Amino acid sequence: MGKGGKDASGSSPITNVDMSPASTATTYTVSQVNECDHMTAKDSPKLVIFGDDVYDISSWISKHPGGETVLKQYSGRDITDAFRAYHSESGKAMKTLKSMRVGAVQRKISEEAPQHLHDFRELVKTAENAEFKTDYKHYYAIAIRLVSLLAVAIHLVVNKEDTFSHMLGAVSLGMFWQQSMFIGHDAGHCAVTHNRKLDTAIGWLIGNMCNGVGISWWSSTHNVHHCAVNSLECDPDIQHMPILAVTRKYFESVYSLYHNRQLKFDWLAKKFVSVQHYTFYPIMAVARVNLYAQTLIHCATVKMSKKQRVIEFATLGFYFAWYSTLVSMLPTAGEKWAFFFLSHAIGGIIHVQICLSHFSRDVFDGIPKNNEWIEMQLAGTMDIECPKYLDWFHGGLQFQVEHHLCPRLPRHKLRDFREEVIKPYAKKNGLKNFHSVGFFEANVQVWKTLKKAASQSVLSPAFSTENYI
Repeated sequence: MGKGGKDASGSSPITNVDMSPASTATTYTVSQVNECDHMTAKDSPKLVIFGDDVYDISSWISKHPGGETVLKQYSGRDITDAFRAYHSESGKAMKTLKSMRVGAVQRKISEEAPQHLHDFRELVKTAENAEFKTDYKHYYAIAIRLVSLLAVAIHLVVNKEDTFSHMLGAVSLGMFWQQSMFIGHDAGHCAVTHNRKLDTAIGWLIGNMCNGVGISWWSSTHNVHHCAVNSLECDPDIQHMPILAVTRKYFESVYSLYHNRQLKFDWLAKKFVSVQHYTFYPIMAVARVNLYAQTLIHCATVKMSKKQRVIEFATLGFYFAWYSTLVSMLPTAGEKWAFFFLSHAIGGIIHVQICLSHFSRDVFDGIPKNNEWIEMQLAGTMDIECPKYLDWFHGGLQFQVEHHLCPRLPRHKLRDFREEVIKPYAKKNGLKNFHSVGFFEANVQVWKTLKKAASQSVLSPAFSTENYI
């Protein structure tokens, strides 16, 4: 049997194909690649399609700097648009991928990328040469604002004796957290310097040392969120059982391909979800505490180099040291707790902002489909309309559609990119699922989504934990 050929039964067993990088004459059908996914083909090569070629990423999955999960979920799929969203054509990751080439892909006409996707790929190439350059004056201004907020918070705690000043310090610190987390978000996307080592260092400074939220944990979850936005099984950003459920589909106890466990809809989940439209904002007010826990669990359990683990824990230790020292300077236990909750509640504004652009949008089943990058991002995200003078408050999160389509684009260019590039592109290609509403309306839509699911949960049976292994 020749390479890529069929046996007498008409099937195409991948295991009989020469998988060495030198076998460049090999041709794979899309169906053959689809069979080599991480979920069902445990012992076979993990193949992906990029452009017109096929690559075996089996040896790369455990070493991928952006985490294993993205490559696992995209194995057996066309990774072209997801990969380009995170990596430049001349970057190290692209060179690594191309060294794993094992052949070419042979598509049916029905499997070809649609014209609007070809147009988008050309659009990204053009933007990468011009739009992706960062104007550092933007970040200098942000740095001044952040230093001022932190300095005011420390001054009001250390040098003032009245409770009002101390609580005002908590508000200032909360705003420092909310605003600085946007920088951590930018750095995690390599959208500040576009140098992965430098942006990781910025992430350690801003995320770990200033916020107590590990850049390593954030990247491992956020990368998956972008590449499978609002996937019922894949996207960790909508998998909040047993506390929250954005769709009744979670009442069927979905298996999370990110957490590798069942998201149980049991009696406890039913109690929480049935009142989630009332508890949503209080939960967001203390959501940072969960991020602390998730970060520490990630750093303690996930495979990483000894050097990286030391850096993660050292930088996180610095955060908890300075924050606990600041709180300890307050005169009474009551003020300490009030300062803690108020600062975290103000900082929790960013958690609400993140939820606004996704919770009320469409949810889909399974892993991302080939050639549907645009449709997935438009269906799972929405923009928040705001005047330009409030861009500082939203930190780029108001342009989620544009950010999801081009996550490495500097945030200060998202507004112009939206008006001058994405909107004309969507109009030209008849893409009607471009959604945007005001900040208040976005909150209303999220509340209605949670209320609807809460009402449905009352009518759904709560499965017993005995049904799960």
